[in-house]
Amino acid sequence: MSDIVADLLRLSEDPNADPRSRRRQTMERLVQTLLAMADAETGSEDAQHRTSIVRLTTIIRDMTGRIAEADDATFSAIVREAALLLRSLQLRQAEPATSSVH
Repeated sequence: MSDIVADLLRLSEDPNADPRSRRRQTMERLVQTLLAMADAETGSEDAQHRTSIVRLTTIIRDMTGRIAEADDATFSAIVREAALLLRSLQLRQAEPATSSVH
């Protein structure tokens, strides 16, 4: 699996895109990544966790426009928190794989 945090933080492929467009793309990547992680939560014990991820994803998707227009410090804080969340989810999803190997 590629490093999804690095993918999230990699901004627009178009160097001429305005900062608001790059920020919007970053938030759209975050939403796509979170949805993919929610889809990976397939076990019955993960149902509540999956629901939480989907709920958070909906909030972020609905606020993408406002997040893209936030000041630099606010946007940076949001991206930093998103990166921490994604790392945490990556580790959580990796735990069952490592603990089931004997």
